[in-house]
Amino acid sequence: MTAKPAQALEARRRNAAATRDAILRAARARFQRESYEQVGVRAIAGDVGVDPALISRYFGSKEGLFAQVLASTSKDPMEVLGGDRETFGERVARAVFAPSKRRDACMEFLQIATRSSASPAASRLVRRHIERQFLQPFSEWLGTERAAEKAWLAACLLTGVAVMTAIERHTSAHEDASMQQLAALLQSLVDTRFEQ
Repeated sequence: MTAKPAQALEARRRNAAATRDAILRAARARFQRESYEQVGVRAIAGDVGVDPALISRYFGSKEGLFAQVLASTSKDPMEVLGGDRETFGERVARAVFAPSKRRDACMEFLQIATRSSASPAASRLVRRHIERQFLQPFSEWLGTERAAEKAWLAACLLTGVAVMTAIERHTSAHEDASMQQLAALLQSLVDTRFEQ
């Protein structure tokens, strides 16, 4: 007995979605281990066991695939950043130090972005991604003079803290003190009016 045309079409769609997801997972793993320039489309396709032409079909190009990899490691930062302005520093500091899937994804993003920073194409995509995912929405949330500058400084501070906490986990006493200091710095950044 043969499948009805609608069932066959649905099966192809499910298979295409599964193949696309497998390519994306393989690319994430490759870009986490190797720089943008070292990762080849054929190698990713080989990891999945598909024709390299499928990468072009689903992602358009290596750049398109890399952009999707970056997007797949990011969550909406405004879930943490947005909210009550008076508790911003404490809320964000807790999120930075708390172990979570969000934190793991952030570290994966930072690892991929850093590993590929020597590539002009990859750097451009990373910068565009950070602009869309963090700098613009955070600047809009701030809505103050020099909001873009504050957003950039917050990104620098949070990136540095995320990397350092991944390198060496502190004792709980030290971590509490660090969290309080970070909370104060972040709150100060949001509250301070810069001189023109």
